[in-house]
Amino acid sequence: MVACSAAPSLELLSPERGGAGIQRVPSTLSGRADACVYIVNLPADSASLGIVGYTPQLSELIEDAMPLVWHLLARQSLSEQLPIYLFYVNPRDQIGTNAARLLQLLQLMSGKAQIWVPVSTSHSAILHSLRLILPEAVRLDLNYSSLLYVGDNANRKPMKAMAEACGMPFCFHALY
Repeated sequence: MVACSAAPSLELLSPERGGAGIQRVPSTLSGRADACVYIVNLPADSASLGIVGYTPQLSELIEDAMPLVWHLLARQSLSEQLPIYLFYVNPRDQIGTNAARLLQLLQLMSGKAQIWVPVSTSHSAILHSLRLILPEAVRLDLNYSSLLYVGDNANRKPMKAMAEACGMPFCFHALY
């Protein structure tokens, strides 16, 4: 059994510090009781909207993505014990806001073996958020931080190119 808690450096992403919320994903949504799965960039008002701050739509996104995330980890021989950060690209927020919060996460992941998975109802927002921070992200040490993208096949090549530009291992699975 793995003991999980949010990494201290990720406290910088808390709303009190001008960042976005981060919470551990309940095992009912992650599908694994012993997994270290977190959601980053929770909507500011989500705490009052549902269990553990999740909206029904966000819960559904997580439930749909996690079986594919576990499949990708097994297929790529990545440890299921690594922390997994689901980054929610909120289509209601400006792209610049999502991008700034994503850059915060990647800066905190720099030099660490961790996994991040973008989730959103807008796959173009995911693509544009990463594209916006690419000049800063390429300067980070992301060689150990894998990007798992479960999404639109049309975004596969640009997402892979951006991950490779940052030195991040990239894994993809279409979400249909």
